[in-house]
Amino acid sequence: MHRCARLHSLEHRKVKEMVSSSVILALYTVLVIIITVPIMVALLMKVKGKVKLAPFLLGLVVYFTFGVVCVAFINILFVNEGRPTAALINGNIVVNSLYFAVVIGLLEELGVYIAFKKILVSYDEKSSAIMYSLGHAGLEAFLVSGPALFVYITCATALNELGVQGFKEQWADMQTVDIDKIADVLLSMKFTDVLLMCLERAIYFAMHIFLSIIVFYSVKRQTIQYFWIAVVLRGLGTIPGSIETFCNFPTGSAASWLLLLATIATCVLTGYIAVKLYKNYDTERVLLPSQLFKKNSTDMKMY
Repeated sequence: MHRCARLHSLEHRKVKEMVSSSVILALYTVLVIIITVPIMVALLMKVKGKVKLAPFLLGLVVYFTFGVVCVAFINILFVNEGRPTAALINGNIVVNSLYFAVVIGLLEELGVYIAFKKILVSYDEKSSAIMYSLGHAGLEAFLVSGPALFVYITCATALNELGVQGFKEQWADMQTVDIDKIADVLLSMKFTDVLLMCLERAIYFAMHIFLSIIVFYSVKRQTIQYFWIAVVLRGLGTIPGSIETFCNFPTGSAASWLLLLATIATCVLTGYIAVKLYKNYDTERVLLPSQLFKKNSTDMKMY
């Protein structure tokens, strides 16, 4: 009787010390979606809608230049250890959140503005804004989540094959990775956690599309106010993520859900503005910011 109970306990521990197959499958699925969806949608727009691929390719280049290289350069100047401002930015949640809101919001949307203002000068069709955003948002999603997903999948597979102890022994020489933490995260990860990760990526992906439309409208209708609106909205979109990273809230906690709701609210507001501008784009009047939340626009100007 006691021997059977002990064997059952050992078997239970063995099951608990494995990553669920549904979690691994979900991680694979999210990685495939991140890589394929932007490309497939862009190709569909090219074939069905006869939209040129140049904005898509430019979106890739511009995001990498402004969203990765330029942001990294600014961070080296202000955030890296040894800089006079590093302690303040890294040690204060308010300063940290505002810093990344300003830097990311300004640089990313400046890149979009320059793309439409200086390079895609003759691309006046509003579908070009969506084609561009697929490249911009697609690369952002891949660079932000792709490496982490790849590490999770690789480590989860190794955990299931080698066991916890064997996994830790094999990866013990990795100085840049906290193996114990990765093992704990994967063993405690649930299918719903992966769905939440996918939801967050989908929200940011949609937000980039909406922001590209707003900046596109700003350039083509010569209303600089919309560029600054896009900068503010992009900055607001970074704040929940900055707070979550700074405080390291557990996935699924009440605080993480509140931050997710804040991100959703920003995305909904951005989407409302973008959809209204997108629908208005083909008219002969410019929709002014003061008219965004009014049903009847009476003080619009001609372009």
